[in-house]
Order: sequence, then C-alpha cells, then structure tokens
Amino acid sequence: MNFATVRGLNGGSDLPTQAKKWAELLGITYIERDGNSSLQFIMQSYNLDCLIVATKNGPQIFSGEGKLFYHPGMAVLRLQKLLRGERDNFVDACELHSGSRILDATLGFASDAAIASYVVGNEGCVQGLEASKPLWFLVKEGLQNYVSEETELNQALRRIKTVCIEAKVYLKTQGTDSFDVVYFDPMFKYPVNLSSNMKPLRPLAYAEPLDKAVLSEALRVAPLVVVKERTPRVLRELGIEELYGSKYSKVKYGILRR
Repeated sequence: MNFATVRGLNGGSDLPTQAKKWAELLGITYIERDGNSSLQFIMQSYNLDCLIVATKNGPQIFSGEGKLFYHPGMAVLRLQKLLRGERDNFVDACELHSGSRILDATLGFASDAAIASYVVGNEGCVQGLEASKPLWFLVKEGLQNYVSEETELNQALRRIKTVCIEAKVYLKTQGTDSFDVVYFDPMFKYPVNLSSNMKPLRPLAYAEPLDKAVLSEALRVAPLVVVKERTPRVLRELGIEELYGSKYSKVKYGILRR
C-alpha cells in the first residue's frame, strides 16, 4: 500500500514534527502541506492509497472513502456488560478465562482483543496481528493513548501486544501450542451494505480470504481456532461445522478443535 504522512491544518506547531517522526518510524514519505492543499488533492498528486494525518488528537487515516480515527467501538459497551456479570459470545466461543493466551490474527480495531485482554488479565497474553500497515499503526497508537472512562478498558488496551505481519507468515514462526486459541475475524466476504462506518476501513483492510492451509497451521499453534463470520456457508466452505452464537445474533463463531 502506498501511503505517506502529512500534518493536519488545525492543531499546534508540533504537528509537522510529529508527522515527520511517524514517517521515519514507518519508512514512508512525509509530505509538506500548505494551507490550501486538501487531503484529496495530496493523495491524487502523489498517487497515494491513503494518508496518515497528524492531528491534535493523534493520528487519523484519510482514504478515498473517508477518515478513520482510533476507537475501541463496541468494546466499551461489551465490557460494561461483562462488569455487570453478563455473558459475551466471543469470550464463550474462545473459552477465555484468566491466564488464557490468545492470538488475534486479524486485529482490526482491536475491539475483540480489548475484551480478551480484560478477561485474561495480567496473567494472560493477547497478541494481535494486523497485515495492513496504516491500520496497524493507527491501532497501535490508539491502544497506548486512548482514554476511556472505564479504567478496566484502559488497562486492557495497554496490555495488548501488536505485530504488523500477515497471519500466515507469523503462524509459521510459532511453536506448537504457543497459544491456547487463535482467533480470526476477517473482513466479511459478503459485506453489510448498511455498514457505512466500515467504508473507510475497506480500502485499508487485508483482502486475502482465509483458507484451510492457514487454519491448519493455526491448529498447530493452538488447540482451539475460532473464526467469526456473518454467513455460516462461508464457515462450512472452510470445513467448520461447529458453530456458536445465539439465534438472535447476526454473526456466528465457527470452532475448530485439534
């Protein structure tokens, strides 16, 4: 993916310095911006897929579909439910408990990873993989700097470790039983047309679909593999017959056991 950093127009005088620092860290270009240049104009002029914009609130990503900033999404409400003693389908499907080791192989915005981190606690381990470099950077920064009113969520976010790498590559570097569970939440093969908030994410997302070879490698790394999908047929095409989720849920969790 071809991308660069640039400063936002509204903010302190330190924004160019911040954008340059990020460019150096990511090994990409920093683009000087005058007050008249729109982000769309810069993208088109440099033939870019997206821009990482330094703002007073941290990094934002601008793509042809809109802007993205870090937010843990539904993790906030899900954590509040857990604190009230309610159940969470993701937690149950992954059989998580204090001390569990989980590899989130498709980190995205780390909403599920945040819930996992809360459940497994300080004794557990949550490792997140993200193949899209711009998305990985945005989320990495967000995990360290986002502040919620829920102290437990802030602690959970800080514990998540991230790596910018494809899952199929990372899994081959791991020993047998390195984790208790490997979790996949790939971009849905059949998108939800009404999910307009997902549109800016789609151009950045890693598009290669899951296959049986990756799942087989995941089953070596962990005795339990869980795949989230909206369409059960996709799970069955991958050889997954055990499904978990309430009848009212829009998504199902496909479960593979070694």
